[in-house]
Formats: sequence, C-alpha cells, structure tokens
Amino acid sequence: MKNINWLRWCLAVVSAVFVVAGCGKEPEPGQDGSDPVVDTGGVKSFVNPATGRDISSYGEVISCVLMSEGNYTAWFEFVSGGEGWAEITKGDTGAEGRNTIRITFAANETDEARSVELMIQVEGKDPKSLAVFNQQKNAGTAMMQKNMALNTYMHDRLVEEYLWEEYGSLEVDLTMEYTEFLSKHLLMLGNVNMEDGGKYRSGENKGKRFIYSNIQEVAPATKVYEAGGLGFGPIFSSRIDAQNDVMGLSIAYVHQGSPAWAAGMKRGDTIYSVNGVVLTSSNYKNYMNALYYSPSGTYRLAFIRNADMNERYEAQVTVDVYRYNPVLYSAIYGEGEHKIGYLVLENFDLEAQDFVADIIQQFKDNAITDLVLDLRFNPGGAVAQSRYLASAIAGTAHLDDIFVQVEFRGNKRQTWKFRGGPNDQDGLGIAPDLGLERIYVIGSENTASASELIINGLRGIDFPVYLYGSQTEGKNVGMTTTQTTYEGVRYLFSPITFRVANAKGFGDYPDGFRPDVMVNNQNSSYADDIDNTFPYSFGDWGDMGFNKALYLAYQDIVGSPAVSSTPCSVSDFSPVPMGDSGLKQPAHGRFGNVIYLE
Repeated sequence: MKNINWLRWCLAVVSAVFVVAGCGKEPEPGQDGSDPVVDTGGVKSFVNPATGRDISSYGEVISCVLMSEGNYTAWFEFVSGGEGWAEITKGDTGAEGRNTIRITFAANETDEARSVELMIQVEGKDPKSLAVFNQQKNAGTAMMQKNMALNTYMHDRLVEEYLWEEYGSLEVDLTMEYTEFLSKHLLMLGNVNMEDGGKYRSGENKGKRFIYSNIQEVAPATKVYEAGGLGFGPIFSSRIDAQNDVMGLSIAYVHQGSPAWAAGMKRGDTIYSVNGVVLTSSNYKNYMNALYYSPSGTYRLAFIRNADMNERYEAQVTVDVYRYNPVLYSAIYGEGEHKIGYLVLENFDLEAQDFVADIIQQFKDNAITDLVLDLRFNPGGAVAQSRYLASAIAGTAHLDDIFVQVEFRGNKRQTWKFRGGPNDQDGLGIAPDLGLERIYVIGSENTASASELIINGLRGIDFPVYLYGSQTEGKNVGMTTTQTTYEGVRYLFSPITFRVANAKGFGDYPDGFRPDVMVNNQNSSYADDIDNTFPYSFGDWGDMGFNKALYLAYQDIVGSPAVSSTPCSVSDFSPVPMGDSGLKQPAHGRFGNVIYLE
C-alpha cells in the first residue's frame, strides 16, 4: 500500500484524471513520479449499468452515460451469435459533453451465449472499445424445469413445517422464478405471518416488508470454509466533496486474511477513485456493487482514512479465494484490576467454529475479568454456536439451566440447555468457563436472531447483560435449514419454522431490545433510526476516539461513568452518511436462528 502526503487535497486535479472503465492496459507510472497520463480516446467517463453481469436471455434495454470531449460516433462490432440482436436506439452519435447511449438487446432464443462489443470514435481520436456485452443463452425450458423442481421442494416443506399452517390454503405458482417464490407467496398471508420478516429502514424500499425465509445457492463444500472476493464487508456511501460531486465508499470492515486485508485496507477506509475513475453521484452505485460482488479482477483503489482529507492512500487489490473468518477483531485491554476482552463477531456459522473456539480459549488463558461482545453487524446464524458462546459467558454453574425454548408448529417443543442442544447435545461440546459476572454487548439495528438469543438467553437466568448502541432488529423466530441438489448445485432452504423464548418463557421482542446506553447521533428518543450512523463509525476497531460504544462500555467497566439509560452521542466525524448503506447479506453467510438438519 502506498501512502502519499499532500499539502492539501486538491479535488480539481484528482477529478481531471479519468479512464474508461474496463478499457485498455494500465499505463506505467511517469518517469518523474507523477500519475501517468491516460489516453482516454476522448472519453472522460462511461457508466455502464450492466458492468459485471450478463445480459438476460429474455432481452433488456439499458441506458449508459457517456461524457465525451468532442463529437462522437458509436457502433457495435458483433463478436458471436450473428448480427442485429443488439441495437443502439439512442445516442449512436452525439456532441461534446454528457450523452445517453440507449441499447436494446433482443431475446436470445438460441442455445448459445453471444457477445457484442460497443465501440466509439471521438472526433480527432482513434476508435476505442467502451464495453463488451455478453448475453446468456436461452434458458426457457431449462429454467422452467429448475423453477418447478426448486419451488416444489420449497412448497412441500412449507406445507409440512412452516410455522403458520395457513400457508397450505394458498394457491401457488410453481412455474415462477424460484428466487421470487417465497417473497410473493408468503407476503400473501398478510398479518398472519408478520414475524416472518421486517421492514426496510432506508433506501428505495424504505417502509416495505421483506421476508426472512430464504433459499440460497451455495458453493461446493471444501475442507475449510472459503469465500471469494475482495474481502469487504458492507459498503457505505457518503458525499466527501459536495462542490465537486465527489462520492466516497466507506468500508464497514475488512475480513481478516482477505485480499483487501493483505493490501493493508482497514475498517473506515473511504474509497474515492476506482481504477482512476473518480466516484460521483452518477457512478458510485455501479462501483459499490462491483467491489462488493466482484467475482474476478484487479482494482486500483484510492482512498482516505479516518476522514483525513490531507492524506491519501492507494492499494491494488485482486479478487481471490480466502478462508472466511467471522472474527472481525479481538483484543484484550488491561487497566488496574481489569482485563477486558473485546470480540467483534460478524455472524454465527458452524463452519467457522474453530475461530470462535480459539478466541474464547485465548480469553480463558489470559484470565479476562470482563468481556465486551460487539454484535453490531451480526444478523445471527446457528443456534448451536450462539449457545456455545453464551455458555462460556454464563459459566459452568449454569450448564443445566435453560438457554432457549424452541416452539414449532403444532405446539411441539425443544429445550436447549447451556451445556448443549436437545438431549444435551449439539456437537460443539462445553465451552471454557470465562468466569464472568456480567456481559457488555454492543448491538445495532443489524443485530438479530441468534445474536439477540444470547441477550435474551442470559437475561432468562438473571445473568446481567448491559446493552450499548442502538435498538436491535427483533427477530424472535428461526429457521430449520435443509439442503437439496439440482443438476449438481446445492441449495440451502431456510423457512421460518419456530419461535424462541428464554428460561422465563419470554420471547416477545418483535421490536428488538432497547439499549441501556444509546449511541445515536440523531435523536435521544430513537423515534427515527433511519439515519443513525452509529454502526458505521469510521476508524479502527480499537480506536476509542471513533468506537464510541466500546469507549462507553470500557468506562463503565473501570467504574466511571456508571451504566445509565441516558442517551449518548457519537463523536463528530466526516464524511456524512447519505442513507444508502449498501448493506446486503454476504454470500457466505446463512443467517437467522438456524437449526441444521441433514
């Protein structure tokens, strides 16, 4: 990673350097050490909404945005699949400045994929390639068969196991796209199954309901739990210079061992340029998706750190496979008689149990006296792993106490003790006793399900739990996950099949758990949490100047100030969030209160 100190951050200079996305070979640096001069072929910028994906076999119409230095002509060069199936219906010629190039793709009724290259020639410049579009082969018959098979599998399980028997009375369409089957039909039940889902808090779907029940395609099993990508967690958009329309993409966290981690990138880094293209309000969403989901490629990233505009960084990151680790950060702080363990956990995943068990053992070996458990980005996962961590917190004195009561359809019940699942067995064994007398938990609106299970389960045995941050999600239901295979591909199906309650029988928390100490930069009543930026506070996990929730918990542990319900504020930082978090479920996670069946 390269660190370049500037006397000032000169956006006028930065904004003048553009490249055409995906075009040409990256130039060598100039002999004088300055940034290379890029031959853009007269193209200042090109925004393609189909970047990183194939054109649908059913046909599409897309609109690309071109910034040209002069008059231009655009045309297609057909690579495969014949000619005429792609047409520029607007913007095949244009003048200097901003232009829209609208492209219409016909449906592909053949059994072969096809490609076409979009070319441009700006007056006085050589022809340049703007983009290559690949269209999927006709999947009509094959896709219908796949939809029928997967929808039938889901339907049969829902009839037998879905928590609400009313599903069985629905007339369902087994031919529709399998990825839409659950949302369409389960929403038809209206108020009957309100616990299956929540409402979007921001973005274009703000206020709309979504469904927890889900089906996911998963990669073939490997000896270790692997993920592929750059290694970024949620990406948060922000405006870092309004006058020059410069946008930033702030990284909520970076997975340990990932390509981004190896390149030196950290939580809070705010990217303002990708492959030489400065991010603006018109193109940042394309790059947000590309960085989060990219299956391949190398990216040259320019970014700032800790909102410091006087210092910029650069890193080159290549997509690769890495071993996924849900432990985002861990540390032990010593002050006086206190040894404070701090653990940031992204989710509860059985395939990454070794990482969790190792951290607990490290805390045990170092004889911690207190634990701050940061679950602000943890939407849940396996009940068994949640139970394992909770047992380490509660200690051996509570092994035979009830951790969670599980109620299935038809009043069928399971009881999980702190020592293990049904019949005192879930395969994970008994965790080391950390010898704690209380627990300090950091939560947010992204804290849900198995994360909330720890809070509720410990409170069910009157174990003191102090909650910091913002109000949690409120997911008091869970899934039973099974798998099916279609044409060699595995699919995990996780419908809502049970409710949960603690040893006292309490499980009524559909609105989540309100924090004892609120960390909220918007309002003290938490009446509107839409713009609450607490989870995304920029800076290192261990930097208490940025990590306000950790700072407050730390102070309470050492004795000042005392724990109270008085609302607190996040330290003032920049950039200012815009409300579009880009927060999506990573492909490697299977979230919720989950019980796995063979």
